[in-house]
Amino acid sequence: MIGTLLNDRYRLDAELGRGGMGVVYRAHDTLLDRSVAVKVLSGSRLTAEGRSRLLNEARAAAQLNHPNIVTIYDAGEAPLDLTGLTDPSGLIPFIVMELVEGESLFGRRPQTLDEVLAVAREVCAALEHAHTRAIVHRDLKPENVVLSPLPSGEGPGVRVKLMDFGLARSLSSRLTAEGTIVGTVFYLAPELALGQPFDGRADLYALGVMLYELTAGRLPFTADDPLAVISQHLHAPVVPPGTYNSGIPPALDALIVRLLSKRPGDRPTAAAQVSDALERIAEELRSGATVSPLSPITALERLVLGRLMGRERELAQAKAIWHRAASGEAQLLLVSGEPGIGKTRLVREIATFAEVSGALALAGECYAEGGAPYGPVAQMIQGALEGEGKTVALPALVLADLITLVPALRARFPDVPPNPRLNPQAERQRLFESVTALCVALTANAPILLTVEDAHWADGGSLLMLRHLARRGRAAKLPILVVLTYREVDLDEGHPLNDMLIDLNRERLATR
Repeated sequence: MIGTLLNDRYRLDAELGRGGMGVVYRAHDTLLDRSVAVKVLSGSRLTAEGRSRLLNEARAAAQLNHPNIVTIYDAGEAPLDLTGLTDPSGLIPFIVMELVEGESLFGRRPQTLDEVLAVAREVCAALEHAHTRAIVHRDLKPENVVLSPLPSGEGPGVRVKLMDFGLARSLSSRLTAEGTIVGTVFYLAPELALGQPFDGRADLYALGVMLYELTAGRLPFTADDPLAVISQHLHAPVVPPGTYNSGIPPALDALIVRLLSKRPGDRPTAAAQVSDALERIAEELRSGATVSPLSPITALERLVLGRLMGRERELAQAKAIWHRAASGEAQLLLVSGEPGIGKTRLVREIATFAEVSGALALAGECYAEGGAPYGPVAQMIQGALEGEGKTVALPALVLADLITLVPALRARFPDVPPNPRLNPQAERQRLFESVTALCVALTANAPILLTVEDAHWADGGSLLMLRHLARRGRAAKLPILVVLTYREVDLDEGHPLNDMLIDLNRERLATR
């Protein structure tokens, strides 16, 4: 409300903008006689704990003192009654910050590659200052990068200012109860999408997305469904931006691709390292001609590029099946179709939906040239047990069978003795039960999704094991979804998958 005196100090003079986080006002600090910006946050989206966490993070960000960061002056709560923002407690959180004149990077695009590099280096300077103080932005995007004209006497250029450090995480969860992603996903690092531990390298990923968009004229990953975008962040390879703009120097092309690495460990370790690389590229450019980036991606292109054409209905059905499975009604989903029809893309989106929901997604692949017996199952076991922090309590008998399927696990479990040999049928049954025991143990922590692609090339043992798991999972009410993709054209009358499909149909264990 214009004219309101906030906490007997900040007079709200004019509304500057309104968005999902709340309303920003131009205000006057009557105590220090200066103009400020006041962000009144949407209290209706915050619990009492959330309000407390947000204010703590705002106060932590207030410790940042850097020319490329919008300074936070104050944070608190006030008994305001603003339409659409009022909290049931009667208190609304607010943040008082430096008033910065200028446009966001979203609205004012650099016109030359020199300008792009200059803006990126200033972003790096801000990130380095914050990261060395253990503060991660978590929502870096063009809308949070302000280009402010330099003060009189400092030249005709602009100064980059980053805003909203650390606030996004307090304001929203990754997934709402209705299964909708909250917030901007185009610049979201994979580890943030999955709720995994993160550090400053998550901001460097977002910087890589912005550099990609500024140089290539398009985003690296786009779709109309937020889950489809996240799926690409998690799984899709990055097309080098130089594919769309041949004027991008090879060193910059390689740097952007590295910034967009799926694994944080494959990215540069610090913003200062990125800044140094950008400076070297800029020095090389000074000896040659500058290159104008392509036109920015339009809103229409954001909706069209990457769309899962023709599979929207199947994806909606798959999500419903996943919800049933995650609630303890084990499911087996069959996805068939010709090559190139979108089976892999559909499976990846199902996996992304499951992972963002907190599930464990494991994948196995089959190959035309064949492979080791139980190959796709072994891949999933390896994914479940290998890597830092992946521990699950299993009896030695079970571990011994898993080592039989995945010999590489012997290095992790060197003291597990081999199981006694049995006749082939009994040994196969024991293997099936051991894999089931692993799945039972895994579901104690979270629902699990098992996907096997190109099951028409799977060996008979793997198919029998997956059928066994579907049966046991349904009987024991395990939160498991098994997804198989295959091509019907490759199934002849004697194919083991064809026999399995007949059994599954008879027992009503699968959905096609």
